[in-house]
Amino acid sequence: MGLLNHDEPAKPKLTRGAKVVVNNQVSRNDVVKETANTSFPVNIRVDNHIRNQISSLINIGMANSQKDLVQKLVNESIDGLENNEKLRFDRMFNILEQKDSLKSNS
Repeated sequence: MGLLNHDEPAKPKLTRGAKVVVNNQVSRNDVVKETANTSFPVNIRVDNHIRNQISSLINIGMANSQKDLVQKLVNESIDGLENNEKLRFDRMFNILEQKDSLKSNS
């Protein structure tokens, strides 16, 4: 207690800046509606050899990111499908997209 100096003048109190006012209030429903039809990140499990091949293709300039490279390779595969395979792919893709949509809504 002997180290306290009670003779010092009191420090001035902190002043707060201007009061913060919300201009555009956003409701939860607005946010949920906007994000319901967007994509969301997922993981795909691959072994280290495939990961290294993807990294090598990116390093030589085939794409800017893993996502871009995978999208490019998937598009090339889809473009190479025959008509009947393309129809089956489109049906399966739509089913999976609907499943994701229902999952994100619940």
